[in-house]
Amino acid sequence: MFRVVYNFEPVGLLRRSPTSGALTKSSTFYPTRSRRCWRFVTALSILGLLKANPLSAQSLPGLRFASVIQLEGAQLPLLLHVPLERLVAYACSESSCGLIPMQVDERDAAGRWVLDQGPTTNVDDEPGRLDANDMVMFYASDGGSLPPAHGLPEAPALYQVSIRDPLDGSMRYIYLVAQRQPRTESLASYVHYDPTNDRAEGRHVGLGYAAGVPGYLSVDDGVNLLDRLKVRADASFLFGLIHFTRSEADLQTQVSGWRAGPIRIVRGQEQRVRLGWGIRSPTFVSYTFFYRDFAELPVGFRLNFPPTYFFSGIHVRVVLDFRDLRGWQVEVPGNGRTFAVDGSMNADKRALSQRGDKWIALRGPETTLLQGIELSPSLASVRRRLWYRESLSAGDPPEDFPGELPGVGYGLDHWEEVSAGLIWLQATSYALPADVDVAQFVDALQRPLDVQVRPYP
Repeated sequence: MFRVVYNFEPVGLLRRSPTSGALTKSSTFYPTRSRRCWRFVTALSILGLLKANPLSAQSLPGLRFASVIQLEGAQLPLLLHVPLERLVAYACSESSCGLIPMQVDERDAAGRWVLDQGPTTNVDDEPGRLDANDMVMFYASDGGSLPPAHGLPEAPALYQVSIRDPLDGSMRYIYLVAQRQPRTESLASYVHYDPTNDRAEGRHVGLGYAAGVPGYLSVDDGVNLLDRLKVRADASFLFGLIHFTRSEADLQTQVSGWRAGPIRIVRGQEQRVRLGWGIRSPTFVSYTFFYRDFAELPVGFRLNFPPTYFFSGIHVRVVLDFRDLRGWQVEVPGNGRTFAVDGSMNADKRALSQRGDKWIALRGPETTLLQGIELSPSLASVRRRLWYRESLSAGDPPEDFPGELPGVGYGLDHWEEVSAGLIWLQATSYALPADVDVAQFVDALQRPLDVQVRPYP
């Protein structure tokens, strides 16, 4: 039996900078176990806003509503080995200090996220205590506008997190405290996960999975707007003698576990791809991260051979197929140019699929859905193009509803110069309030918040 062998290695944990700025790699890496596979699968996910925080009157300017501060335990040496039930976060106003939502996600000794719910769970090597590779997170907009004059509890360990916005120079402060006693207060959660229906909910947007890929998206009223996420890969095999196509229907998946906290949901999924011809795709785990304002899927892998060693003419298409968004507007970079979704294509809309933009937005009556994808430097030679189509009935099976109103996503081709080694992709989607300027929001992401951490006082 003929077999194509690639080495799959989940690589360093890809994440945003502590301020939802540029994509960075964590200093913690997954173990380098060799696995055999060939995969070109990524996904776009969307999540929206949840309840406003009690301190929202002190929030950062509107462009920063999605900024999540993420601190590894190694940055907080005074809090290492402290039981998680004693860790809290405070923000202060002129008159008092109050608790704000905070989440600690643990990683095990191998660097994998600890998922405490579901069919397959794992544990940290020091469970329930802050380790150097654990992640502490909270929203920048929950910070207080002033350093406290009083109101913080006496504690054996306390850190001040100072957050400066380079857009206007404003400051916010959050205090991480190791209390002497376990916390008893119940804090509001910004996200909710329904494991029965495999759905994450927010204030404006709900996102659900079907057969391992997004198949439900509601905005405000609970009506499903999404047919499915289409993941299509085309290539030629055996020197062009065989042409084959694989789709999301060839993805075999099972939820492995999840962790739902007040800041985000981590959803793990075991999956493999049916390739045929004896080409082995092992079972591997991918993670999706759902936040109050956005969702992201970092995918990293290492190839033993260039992808064109056995395959040619590789083209990957990742598209969100919406059921009917007529009345919405499509926006792309460049002078706020927009197009009405009306079920028909014209020359301007067809030209969208020739653009190499890093983002595209769908403006609805109350919510704007912003989608983007980032590629590793090792994929610099791969051509990224927007993919856009409106059709009332044209079939593109597998799908539940013929047509795409619209189909929005990205196509990736020109893989000829990609070498063996480490590559990664990151798909990110935001749910923005309708009054947020998309171009300004994207520009703000390129100017991350300045975060300083120091013992206090």
